[in-house]
Amino acid sequence: MNTRKYVTDPQVLLAQGKALIKANNDTVFQHRVEMVNLVLSGITPSALSELVGESKNTLTNWVKIADEKGFAALKPSENKGGRPTKITDDMAVEIDIALQNEPNMYGYDVWDGISLADYIKKTFSIEYSVRQCQRLFRDLGYNLKRPQTFPCKDENDPRREELKKI
Repeated sequence: MNTRKYVTDPQVLLAQGKALIKANNDTVFQHRVEMVNLVLSGITPSALSELVGESKNTLTNWVKIADEKGFAALKPSENKGGRPTKITDDMAVEIDIALQNEPNMYGYDVWDGISLADYIKKTFSIEYSVRQCQRLFRDLGYNLKRPQTFPCKDENDPRREELKKI
């Protein structure tokens, strides 16, 4: 069995870990510190892996990080990942202003994913899919309101013809 050679004394790490658990409310960080403490207390990573559902490699990696960089390095990063947006904050403000205006000012019947994608392509030369534009609507604080048909019971009402699909 391979035994880890620690840079920092395991008892010192264990004491630091216990102090951090009591002082921190971040559950992900707390979970990682607890797992490191259990390994430092003598439970093998493979045995702990079966108990808690984390992989053995993950547990040994957390121990290595705590040993070499300290427990603070176990905190989850703020960056959730994903590709950065192509639209800058200034562009988003300009898009928001356009969306507050009537769509016919820009040559569209309604503001939807298709028209917004076309507007962004023409204005900023950026290709955005319809789905990305739908997300952009949500991110800018807009929600989907579908037009409601006007209920009309009179068969002879001329307004009924306006609502029929062609």
